[in-house]
Amino acid sequence: MPFLKMALIHAVIHHKCPEANRENILAAFRQAGEKKASLVIAPELALSGNFFCNRHDIAPYVETGNGPTLTELATITRHYGLYACIGLAEHDPGTGIFYNSAFVLDPAGTVVCRCRKINPENRWACPGDPKENNTFDTPWGRIGVLIGSDTYESLLPRITGLRGANLLMVPANWAPTGINPKDVWRARALENGMSLIACNRTGMDMVTDYSQAPSVAFDSQGKTFLGQSHQKARVFQAHLPLNSEYRFKAGQRLRCLVNRNSFDSHACYLSLATIPNLTSYLHLPPAGRLHLVCSVPRENEDPLIRAQDDFLHPDTTSDTLHVLPAWKYSDVSLDKLRVLCGTSGQKAVVRRTIEHGFAFHYFDGARQPQQWEVDTSQNSAAPQMISLDCGPARILIATFRILVHPEHVLAAAKQGCDLVVISEHSFSPENRLLSAVRTIDNVATAVCTSTGGGIWMTPEKDQRWEETLAEPGQACCYVLDTHRTRRKHFQDRLDYETLFATYNA
Repeated sequence: MPFLKMALIHAVIHHKCPEANRENILAAFRQAGEKKASLVIAPELALSGNFFCNRHDIAPYVETGNGPTLTELATITRHYGLYACIGLAEHDPGTGIFYNSAFVLDPAGTVVCRCRKINPENRWACPGDPKENNTFDTPWGRIGVLIGSDTYESLLPRITGLRGANLLMVPANWAPTGINPKDVWRARALENGMSLIACNRTGMDMVTDYSQAPSVAFDSQGKTFLGQSHQKARVFQAHLPLNSEYRFKAGQRLRCLVNRNSFDSHACYLSLATIPNLTSYLHLPPAGRLHLVCSVPRENEDPLIRAQDDFLHPDTTSDTLHVLPAWKYSDVSLDKLRVLCGTSGQKAVVRRTIEHGFAFHYFDGARQPQQWEVDTSQNSAAPQMISLDCGPARILIATFRILVHPEHVLAAAKQGCDLVVISEHSFSPENRLLSAVRTIDNVATAVCTSTGGGIWMTPEKDQRWEETLAEPGQACCYVLDTHRTRRKHFQDRLDYETLFATYNA
């Protein structure tokens, strides 16, 4: 099978020691060239290290695009016939502005891509231009570049995919404290259907220990073919499978991006940065507590049998929402669920399989139940999601399909969504990961299937999301406080024109 031989320079970067770092990094590029690597990537801020107090502090360690590092690196790329990517603290001599940048040189020694970090270090770096093209063409296909935590938010990788990239390169300085970058990077590969390679670093930098920081590589289906860290400097190798024509496999990316066209996600361009109170501005229900219960049946068990027990012990201090798995519920079963909700004052969401698709059902105490049918036999473009207010929360009822389209979740979040509720048939490790990572988009998620379920809460700052899981025969519970999900912070420096342009494979 043809493959692309890649090398990741997992370096020890000494803080404020550019000469020593340059010598070590360039030696590692030569080592990768000797081992016949065609694509070599070094970490973010590979010469200066991380953490600077202000512009004055980092000024001695910035370089221009024709400085000593790129000049010498061009010699290496010409000699070995390889592509090289490196992260630098850049000085733009025309403006005096400093950027956290990544440069890519081709085998002719020419800079073919410059990516400036969109969410850089506030103390010294200027944000990059989100409309600047961060992709370049190679004999294997188009490659995109994003720097470190620019992959934390979902839409910058999505836009890179829309620009045609089948491989995303990420030079990074990302220690695995709080959210593990490996989880974020795998999710970005899965939801965009593009391969991803991220080169991290090791060693100490001021107060941060990077010795456990992972360098990774995933294919377009999220399969891991590199996931390593080391306390010492290493040059990791990874082989990315190519098709019979020695090109990137683009099919998964095209399927992901073409399939998103059936939804309207334009609300995610709205700017809410100056809105102090989302509850009043978006006419949301008053914030409060919503008790969530996801009831997972035993194998081949009617889900309602398992859920009935969970209705017997309601949380009397808050509204309660039960999420049941997708199933071929009979009219009798749905009537029993209506009675359970009516007599207990609790709420429930289920998805019922019908002849030409499925129907969402929502029960709210003694109120008239609501249902929405989706005809999947005609490949209908009707949105497979419903927004409504449920006690103190605005919820979005959806299918797993929404998990691979972050723009739709973000659009819902910008319209006040507190919680995405998913009722499905089965639960995979990929579903679990994407359900968790969607909380970065400012919503909690609750999933119930016949093989497992879970509830995930939005992370605080850079900490990991909260997670509670249920296996068959179990229920998982969580008290959602919507005061917390109303504290939303969005990435608004985006190329919206690319994001919303009609995408044709």
